[in-house]
Amino acid sequence: MSNKKSIAMPIVLILAIIIGIGIVALLININTKKNETIGLAPKSPVELNDDNPTFDHWGKMYPEYLDMYLKVETEAPRATDFGGNLAYSKLIRYPQLTILWAGYPFSIDANEERGHFWIQVDQMDTARNNKDFLNAHGFKAFAGQPTACMNCHSGWSPWLYKNVAKGDWVAFNSTKYWTMIKNIPAVNGITENSPEHSGPHGGKRMGVTCADCHNPNDMTLRITRQGLINSLVMRGYEKDSIQGIKADRNEMRTLVCAQCHVEYYFKPTGSKVKVMGESIANDPSKKWFDGTQKTYDEFDSWRDGNKPTEIQTDGIELVFPWSAWKKGMPFRIEMFDEHYAKVGALGDGKAFKSDWIHKDTKAPMLKIQHPEFELYSGSVHAANGVSCADCHMPYVRSGAKKITQHNITSPLADINSSCKTCHNQSEEVIRNQIADIQKSIAFDLRSAEYATVSLIWDIKKIRDELSKQGKSDNEINEILKEPLELHRKGQMRGDFVGAENSTGFHNPREASRMLLQAVEMARQGQTALAIIAGRYNIDYKPSNATFEDLQKLNPGEIKYKVDMNGHKAGDRYYEHLNVNGNPPKENLELDKNIKPYMHTKIDNPVK
Repeated sequence: MSNKKSIAMPIVLILAIIIGIGIVALLININTKKNETIGLAPKSPVELNDDNPTFDHWGKMYPEYLDMYLKVETEAPRATDFGGNLAYSKLIRYPQLTILWAGYPFSIDANEERGHFWIQVDQMDTARNNKDFLNAHGFKAFAGQPTACMNCHSGWSPWLYKNVAKGDWVAFNSTKYWTMIKNIPAVNGITENSPEHSGPHGGKRMGVTCADCHNPNDMTLRITRQGLINSLVMRGYEKDSIQGIKADRNEMRTLVCAQCHVEYYFKPTGSKVKVMGESIANDPSKKWFDGTQKTYDEFDSWRDGNKPTEIQTDGIELVFPWSAWKKGMPFRIEMFDEHYAKVGALGDGKAFKSDWIHKDTKAPMLKIQHPEFELYSGSVHAANGVSCADCHMPYVRSGAKKITQHNITSPLADINSSCKTCHNQSEEVIRNQIADIQKSIAFDLRSAEYATVSLIWDIKKIRDELSKQGKSDNEINEILKEPLELHRKGQMRGDFVGAENSTGFHNPREASRMLLQAVEMARQGQTALAIIAGRYNIDYKPSNATFEDLQKLNPGEIKYKVDMNGHKAGDRYYEHLNVNGNPPKENLELDKNIKPYMHTKIDNPVK
């Protein structure tokens, strides 16, 4: 008996030690989890305010969020079927855009977007923001971009609106882009006008930042962009002094995205406004490439004696075209028709007629920009209370914490977190369902684009023939009134879905309806042309553009056509080779099989 006790005692002792170690480990783990849970508290306390909206500064309070946000800066660019963050040339992938946007700067420079971190870098680098380049490449009338273009691209916009434009909304929008950007202050210990001051980390090339969506006092959501506040009031919302607009938290999780993911235009005010100008306008030695006097320096800092001055210019206001879209209603494309028709009829210099006049058809055109908020509003997800953040910023685990994903990207990057909180299908099934929807909408979109290009070609043919008969442009415009209006409205519908960054997934039913209208309008336009051709004894055979026809229009990478500003003719415009290059061959093969729809080649499971 005593022998058994002598054997049992060491065993009990060993078990006690093991249990003790386990308990200690458990307590350490619990304590670690508690510390992780408190991890949202500042590790390096700093004062958050709107005088320093930079993510580098705010990130000292919330380092985990900053790490997620900055992931896009260093990750390898990757293209997906209809998106990704590889900034290839959309004009190379979709050469039909050079015809659809003929006469507008987008027709020479349009790249796939790279994400929120890069938006100000890309906006400053684009040829569309380079007056000399555009004027030397066929856009003599281009006057340079206004600060209105900066509303979405720079996290410094609210600060500039308050401190430089002194709260004058019209003056802020009407100031030249390159003039306004010179006023961004140096913070976080960087030196004035240094490379860092011109960089994306808190400097003049900083894109979206924490302060754009969060209140510095308690990190609650808020709207900081006056354009959205004004346009939501137009729809029937009430202003709120703290969060911009009265709305509950779930709606705010969508509205903060609507600050930028919307269609917009620059409404003339019909009057002059005092804004900041540049003294370079009074220096006769400073000329643009075409020999005309420079009115601003296309550089992000004050230099060579150039100083701020006060000037008068035509006032413009950033507006979203929502007067026909009332609160609580799903968006319909006809609401844009109603709004633009109404503002086009205004008097006293306040009318907005078009973004540009099409080079080939002479139709007054509208260029649509990223209308994700509008399309999503009528979707199944919106009807069920799903917000933008639920899918694009899903909750993820960091230790014991549940935090929102701030590497804002496609839900396809993390289907488990983004989709499977509601959907119980496998990731493979969900991925293939999304791919099928997007390929189907892509077929509709290509159909609309090809049909609209066909209409453009035919309008140009009839214009040329009518001109040969001695008719003036005004006479021709009147004769072609119906097909020109069909061109304007139909192209707007195709451009809406093309500019919207989900390839229709945010609301497939409405996207398909728009695109069917676009195809129908193009064909109605060709029918109208046939009647006109018969009336004026013009031989007419309707065009029918195909993928192969349009691939012949591939413009290639952007290059200088002439020697200018230290660049030689033939030099590549973009210094960074990962911008404005060729799309992956797989994308072009997919496009080739989309229209006509080769189901045997593209209805395969997604890899």
